[in-house]
Amino acid sequence: MACCLALAACAAHAQEAPAQIPSAVAAQIDALVAEYVPSALPGLQLAVGKGGTVLYARGYGAADVRAGVAMTPSTPVKIGSVTKQLTAATLLKLQEQGKLSLSDPLSRWIPEVRYQPDPTIAQVMGMVAGIPGAEQDPDDVLLGSVPAVLQEPPIAREKLFANLQARGLFAPPGTAYDYSNAGYIVLGRVIERAGGQPLEAAFTQLLFRPAGMTASYMLGQQPRPGAAVGHYRVKPGDAWRVCPDLNSGFDATGGVVSTASDMVRWDGALKGGAVISAASLARMRTPAALAGGKSAPIGMGLAALGGPGSYGAAGQTVSFAAANASYGSGYDVVLLANGSNTIGDAAYPRFVLAARIHNVLNPGVPEPVPLLPPSGGIIEPTPPTELLSLCK
Repeated sequence: MACCLALAACAAHAQEAPAQIPSAVAAQIDALVAEYVPSALPGLQLAVGKGGTVLYARGYGAADVRAGVAMTPSTPVKIGSVTKQLTAATLLKLQEQGKLSLSDPLSRWIPEVRYQPDPTIAQVMGMVAGIPGAEQDPDDVLLGSVPAVLQEPPIAREKLFANLQARGLFAPPGTAYDYSNAGYIVLGRVIERAGGQPLEAAFTQLLFRPAGMTASYMLGQQPRPGAAVGHYRVKPGDAWRVCPDLNSGFDATGGVVSTASDMVRWDGALKGGAVISAASLARMRTPAALAGGKSAPIGMGLAALGGPGSYGAAGQTVSFAAANASYGSGYDVVLLANGSNTIGDAAYPRFVLAARIHNVLNPGVPEPVPLLPPSGGIIEPTPPTELLSLCK
């Protein structure tokens, strides 16, 4: 009870700054979040903004359930695969600086991996290089498989390169799409070699500082104090467990730790030309063309949402679920959750929540609300025994 009272007290003061939206609108947003916290999520961090300006920021629930620590707007939270748009933007910035070309063959920068035929950097960024991913390598065997991907230290880059070379491509470059974490990890090594500095230094210099992202950093092998603890459970109603999450080897594919407010600043900087040009942003948003007149389902770290000019990205790790929704209206909605489960969006449909929040902010021109997942009820999945054996 004392823990619950402490969390309630913290939540009451969790707003980052005086809201720049009417109190009635803030109350509607809080009511929407209350549908999911704490029933579906232990904690959630929210920020909404426009043009890089944070209009409302709030933490809900717990950053650490067991310790009774409340989620605040300044709590660092893992953003998972939302990182990919940062990696893509860094590569585009390096191209603008003349340090590489997206048409370069991958082997120019990673000679340890020589595919035949050789995909381009752009094809790897668009996930059409033929490098195995979610469909062809669902257990991330290229990265070491469970439990290796959940424990430090990560797989050595030499071993990763050897695994990629041995596995080869599952399809000729440019002919098929597969969501490849391994491909984006390799892109992180391209950034380091082309830019001549470690990945976090490149992100800090090229992205974080120009965007004003003072709270963002790259996950390392030793976690920094104060960050949100990730929580996992198999299905709603189960007790939350603390499990190992993806290790620091996932740096360029899912390794950024940030805040929802910093990500609002990122969205503003990305759209406002503070980090890359308008032409480069258009490249990020454009899915790669595939054989037979088809296109990949997403661009370079960005996917089209429902309305015109609306783009976003989801991030999912073992225990964190992020959504960065940047709408054509100019509003941005960022949701960073520190809980996940086997049934995923069936319990917490994050882009449904983001669109509903947008429509409270912008009722005159509402964003289409995505359909709920077809399996919207509670599912009885097979417990992930390898993962659960490592949880507390």
